[in-house]
Amino acid sequence: MNRLITIFLFLITGLSFSQNKLNKQISIPFTLTNNGHIIILCEVNGVQGNFVFDTGAGMNLLTKKFADKVVDLEKTSHFTTGHRATGEEIQSDLWNSKTLKIADFTIHKQVFAVYDFEFPLDGLISLVPFKDKQITIDFENKMLNIESDKSLDDLIKNKDFEMPILIKNNKDITIDIATYIMIDDKLTLLVNLDSGAGFGVYRFNSRYMTNLKIDPTQLKSEYKNSYFKPKEGNTFYYTLLSKISDENNNAKILDSKVTFIDGLIYEGIMGIDWIGKKITIDIPNKRLIVKK
Repeated sequence: MNRLITIFLFLITGLSFSQNKLNKQISIPFTLTNNGHIIILCEVNGVQGNFVFDTGAGMNLLTKKFADKVVDLEKTSHFTTGHRATGEEIQSDLWNSKTLKIADFTIHKQVFAVYDFEFPLDGLISLVPFKDKQITIDFENKMLNIESDKSLDDLIKNKDFEMPILIKNNKDITIDIATYIMIDDKLTLLVNLDSGAGFGVYRFNSRYMTNLKIDPTQLKSEYKNSYFKPKEGNTFYYTLLSKISDENNNAKILDSKVTFIDGLIYEGIMGIDWIGKKITIDIPNKRLIVKK
């Protein structure tokens, strides 16, 4: 199951939390796989399923198998065209749910893509439901916390540091976050932060091997066909980098295994476990609030 997840990566209170502030913190327990994927229970129009919480998914997604079980899922006249990180174009119709319920958090009329593919879980939950909120990933206690004003103040008081992030919001259908990093204290890249990548995942566009004076002919490499479009594919190069850090050197990884990829559409993609044990994603204020 962990391999398939890696390949693909994508009590009701009566309040509509997308429009109202929380009076108290909401905690959502999660299961953490050995590869570092965050699995949460969700209900879409009252139908329960297991989903990956994926900051790199861009948008919410249902498998067709799960969507076929959901009553009153509204197909719209709209569609979206996206790309996997390795370049393959994926086009999907858009559907509206009446409700999305995650523990005690309920939000109305969420947009989903529906895709017909083999996947061991029921879909992906992106950052879109939390675009007006602060959500904390607590790896030690295996909790997602949607913060109230009070709990957010406590996090700010006890933080170790903040990390600035950039937000890409496409019409409230897709949301991605990114930050600047440094490689070996000499190359600055803007990388997407992707919890769905799992632990210890550091991928960069192969063009930067030139900047780092890395000879690709001396590296272990392999050509991989696309999972979605088998006639397409990319070459992956494997090596070590001595240091990767955020631009302010608050978080760093030393002597890490990394992958350079031909045709990666981003400068880089990284998981988020290297940043800290408790990471609050604050989209409204374009920052991460971090406890190491």
